[in-house]
Amino acid sequence: MTRGRRLPLISVLVTVGLAFGMASAVGGAALAAASCPTVNPSTGAVSPAPSAGVDWAGCDLSDAYLYGADMADAQLQGANLTSADLNDANLSGADLAGAVLTNASAAANLSGANLSSANLLGTFMVGADLDSADLANASLTATNLSSADLKDASLQDADLDGTELESADLFGASLTGVTIDSVDWTNAICPNGASANYYTSGCLSPVSVTTPSATPAITAGTVGNNGWYTSAVTVTWYWVDSNSLVTAKCPSSTTTSQQGSAVVISGSCTDSAGNTASSSMTVKIDTTPPVVTLTGIRNGGIYQLDQPISSQCTTTDSISGVAKYAVDQWAIGARPDGSGVQLAECSGAEDEAGNVAPTVSVRYTVVYAFGGFLSPAPDAGLNPSARKIVVRFRLANYYGQIIPTGSEAALAATYDLRATLRGPDTKPVTGSCSWNGSAKAIQCSILRPRRLRTGKSHKYTITVTENLGSGFLTAPADAYSENPEPVYFK
Repeated sequence: MTRGRRLPLISVLVTVGLAFGMASAVGGAALAAASCPTVNPSTGAVSPAPSAGVDWAGCDLSDAYLYGADMADAQLQGANLTSADLNDANLSGADLAGAVLTNASAAANLSGANLSSANLLGTFMVGADLDSADLANASLTATNLSSADLKDASLQDADLDGTELESADLFGASLTGVTIDSVDWTNAICPNGASANYYTSGCLSPVSVTTPSATPAITAGTVGNNGWYTSAVTVTWYWVDSNSLVTAKCPSSTTTSQQGSAVVISGSCTDSAGNTASSSMTVKIDTTPPVVTLTGIRNGGIYQLDQPISSQCTTTDSISGVAKYAVDQWAIGARPDGSGVQLAECSGAEDEAGNVAPTVSVRYTVVYAFGGFLSPAPDAGLNPSARKIVVRFRLANYYGQIIPTGSEAALAATYDLRATLRGPDTKPVTGSCSWNGSAKAIQCSILRPRRLRTGKSHKYTITVTENLGSGFLTAPADAYSENPEPVYFK
């Protein structure tokens, strides 16, 4: 910048400062009393505390401690933020047009913020998020924007004299009419996606390379955990060359769906002079969730009450590795005593890339074991002239222990038990069951079939079935009981 250029700038800054001071002295007191906060001169604490959408336009916030403050969409036009601490603050969508941030520390979230004509002289904004921010006509003289995100930002007619832009990302940014002198462009990304290192003196100077040179960047892909991608990845090359590029031999991007901890994505380019160069990028891709298996319980299996069963979940992942192992849950949906249709699940498995495995589940049923007939006894001879056949029995667990009478009574009350007579020349006849308190047994009444065959040679059976939610099943007998039991009519 020439001396003649700097003098008007200083005059403008002085004028802005004087104007700001006059506003504070003449009309600012009323504004401050009405809406401006107070700043503790010792600690910088602001009262009332900042909040999203706060209107502090024209307020004096010099030396304010606004670290981590949420001031999204705040109205800060013309505010004095000299030496304020805005590190990690959220100023997304805020309007700072004409604000003074001289020597402020602002590694902040200013994405989409309006900073047009703002005075940022000497501001420390290393790593600031200024994505899509409006910095048109802003004074960025001696501002440190190293590693700042300036993608799609408007810097039209801004003053960048002495600005630090090392490793800043200016992809898609507008630099029309900017003033530049002694700008550090090292490793910065230019608006066209290419590295500023490939130019003679930064992004706005001629290209200095005579062989195609790439600035590879991942432009598509789902970001997972620990540096992994969980989808196909696209790398855009952003080729530049002082010679013209042969379009057919310079693909703009390359996509791969390969998986692994070191997937190499490569591209090449040839210019009009016949020079060919290649570039590559190594990425970690894992699109496959962990494999979860559930063992110990069979899907659709039938088990007896108190039968020793257990489920076990195993989790494996051959690409990024297991981060979280599946946790087993079982007996989901069981009745209070452990009977009924139940679910065993393995859930929560996740790999190092962040892929979550779907829940694996099996459905099974726990039934009551048969505790034996009390009447009629096995192989008993039944009266062929009796109107009803009275059946009494008990239920048990896997170990043959008779279940509590309360459980049997509750089960019988829901009509989940039936007794069925089958035999020659008759259709099956089923009777419902209920609890007989005096006999302390489950009792069922089966109407005698009209047609019967008598004598021991004509065998009939009585079968007890139970329905605990998965349909009627034969109550499983143990070594000491029979179900069905044989009977005959005398």
